[in-house]
Amino acid sequence: MSGLRGAAPEGAAHVDLEVPFHDVDPLVVAWHGHYFKYFELARTALQRRHRLDAPDLRELGSAWYVMESEVRHVQALRYGERFRVLSWFTEDDPRITIAYEIRSLALLDGTPTGHRVARARTTLVSTSPKGELLFETPPAVRERIGLRR
Repeated sequence: MSGLRGAAPEGAAHVDLEVPFHDVDPLVVAWHGHYFKYFELARTALQRRHRLDAPDLRELGSAWYVMESEVRHVQALRYGERFRVLSWFTEDDPRITIAYEIRSLALLDGTPTGHRVARARTTLVSTSPKGELLFETPPAVRERIGLRR
């Protein structure tokens, strides 16, 4: 789990969400599989911020596929709980790595919280539009990601 260390940087992309009824199990906590949906929403926000959404990638002659996902749950989200999912790039070549953090904002009754709920990361690979694996991230994509070297 070494890939899940470090705090979210200032300016990380984020989405604010609320746990809907259809995401909870009989114990009224968000089923663990739904966390990946929450991460994907934050990843979309991050990619759009960097002009790397699906249409942008196609325009650049590239595509991304998830090759690995890792998550560590710290505390369960409950029905109606408001939370924030942060996302940021941590690597850009030869693979692209995105880190995530879910932080609780408030319970259903409005009680403020602020604790960390989960951390995760996804590792993506670049491909050609035809799905052929690229062994390096295209320079135009790395430029938009903007990690300092």
